[in-house]
Amino acid sequence: MRCMILRLQIPVGFLWLVAATTSPARGVETVWDGVYTAAQAARGESVYSAECSRCHKDDLSGYRNALIGERFMDSWREDRLESFFSLVKRTMPRNAPASLSDGDYLDVVAYVLQANAFPPGMKELTSDALGDIKVEGKQGPQAVPNYALVEVVGCLVQGAGGEWFLSDATEPVRTRDPGDSAGTDMSAIGRKTAGSHRFRLLDADVVRPGPKGSPLPQGQRVEAKGFLMRKPGDDSINLTSLRSSGSACVR
Repeated sequence: MRCMILRLQIPVGFLWLVAATTSPARGVETVWDGVYTAAQAARGESVYSAECSRCHKDDLSGYRNALIGERFMDSWREDRLESFFSLVKRTMPRNAPASLSDGDYLDVVAYVLQANAFPPGMKELTSDALGDIKVEGKQGPQAVPNYALVEVVGCLVQGAGGEWFLSDATEPVRTRDPGDSAGTDMSAIGRKTAGSHRFRLLDADVVRPGPKGSPLPQGQRVEAKGFLMRKPGDDSINLTSLRSSGSACVR
């Protein structure tokens, strides 16, 4: 029996479209996904020994373990690796901040990841990837730790005793900027899905949107930034910034 081979004439443009629509989108990785190479960490160790070890010690334990172990994780987990890189570049070395190349800073970050037992992979850490890499513990995402600087959106209400609260608030997320979010579309913030959290706001009468002496925007959705303090039955935020979206709360 003769076999018949059917040649399908598929337009090249169609094939490109299929590839474009089926390719996986660039997603968020974590520090457990092999985001640096062993060779890069080795280069980073050399840079660290020459530029950082005098203050941070050979075993990274200087400044009360700021670069290693539990303190490092509490400072950076639930954040993007870009935040850590930016701080290192902006402040280190102490005697000459921002004096190294981006490549050197990336290598040092890779070495710090290796020292904290995050596994190496097949690709080097790059500046473009930093914003897509999340720092988290081996057990996965967790709530932001106490005393972290956070950003929360919720409904501003006043309690019977005169204290101010954020009700129906979103899950706190880390921020490195204690001030108002410059350039942020506040109408979009006003449309954020309400959460289930409630926070007592410390210093709301001092950290207020608008001119001094103006009334607080009670009943409006606001963006609050400050230091998170969780206690049983009393979660609070020590405010650094409070900004109204101009949108009324929707119950």
